[in-house]
Amino acid sequence: MNEQRAGQSRSAPLVLTNGFALVGEELQDRAFRRLLIVDGIIRELDTGVGPEPAAEVQTLDLHGGFVVPGLIDCHVHFDLAAHPDAYSHWRQTPLVRSLTCLHNGLLALRGGITTVRDLGCADHLVLDYAARVEQGMITGPRVSAAGQAITVRGGHFCEYAREANGPAEVRTAVREQIDAGAQVIKVIATGGISTPGDPGASQLTLEEMTAAVEEAHQRGVPVAAHAHTSAGIRAALSAGVDSIEHAAFVDDVALKALQQSTATLVPTVSALNRIAPGLGIPETTVSKSLDVRETYRESTRRAIVAGVRIAAGTDAGTALNPIGGLVDELLMYCGAGMSPVTALRTATSRAGALIGGRVGVVDVGRPADLIVVAKDPREDLALLRSPLQVVCRGRLMELPWIEKTISELGKVIA
Repeated sequence: MNEQRAGQSRSAPLVLTNGFALVGEELQDRAFRRLLIVDGIIRELDTGVGPEPAAEVQTLDLHGGFVVPGLIDCHVHFDLAAHPDAYSHWRQTPLVRSLTCLHNGLLALRGGITTVRDLGCADHLVLDYAARVEQGMITGPRVSAAGQAITVRGGHFCEYAREANGPAEVRTAVREQIDAGAQVIKVIATGGISTPGDPGASQLTLEEMTAAVEEAHQRGVPVAAHAHTSAGIRAALSAGVDSIEHAAFVDDVALKALQQSTATLVPTVSALNRIAPGLGIPETTVSKSLDVRETYRESTRRAIVAGVRIAAGTDAGTALNPIGGLVDELLMYCGAGMSPVTALRTATSRAGALIGGRVGVVDVGRPADLIVVAKDPREDLALLRSPLQVVCRGRLMELPWIEKTISELGKVIA
């Protein structure tokens, strides 16, 4: 732990030289001689002039490599371990669950994911993890966490979520999460695929979700809505949510509502890719997943063709869906008609706009969350799977140490 605490302390200035950067929200390439990072912020790009910082400078010659914004996964569950029976992990001891968060944070960094949005834990453990990362006590990515999702009594995720019936109870539930440190609120508008019941069944009402949004927005906190079907999506949008999660059964009416709204769609379509019988996944989850998988992919394709605003997310942590599979999600977008550069924007600038904090863009004055790859990833997104270097909060990550620690933690949480 001492190594982790020291690693997250204020680092010496970092200079990257002789490379190309994908800058701005549109990811336009720019050659640079020098990219200067001080106190976790990009202070200079390209000029190569001016006085050197007084402190010791760490310099890395990129030899023509590409600097890309650190990737952002807008939908994860850091307190799950991608076991076949995924939610059984929440019956593990507090020690194992805590080590899982550490493990998943390092998995994210190894994969170039420097920011995540955690959308549901059985309690407030991930909120505690996120706070300790932010305080510099633990090495991990930036985490915007929701705490417990808010659902109706007996609804999707009810065993692990904060159940609430009626607008007044929902307001109380929102306050509880924010008071515990939540930076985003998650509401459940419809049933789910990974839990018993009809994934299209309506859950929280328009009035209940409106109360959640009003309460959260008054305190500057955005709201994400789990919603699969048209009725749930439209109700969530009418309530004013900031993002729609999944949308496996979106229809033309819901697509039009998404187009006309300011909300962002986070598809998480890759979450079902590895679901199959005989792997230990609960039978109801397997059955529903296989029934809806092609429909889900087609719904995502239609949203892409319709020009719906999309940010990338994976639902990582769920069954056989480990942290770090964000590139698979981006490649599915490309297979559905999205250009590689637009797909990359869904995991950088568009995702950053959804999460906030000015992340997701390489430019002067922005947070120094960066990855380095050998060639232009707009021509081959698969390069993003194995970044050569990762910079988070201005600090160059020690990838060999991260790899070793992932292996050690993996023995505990397996």
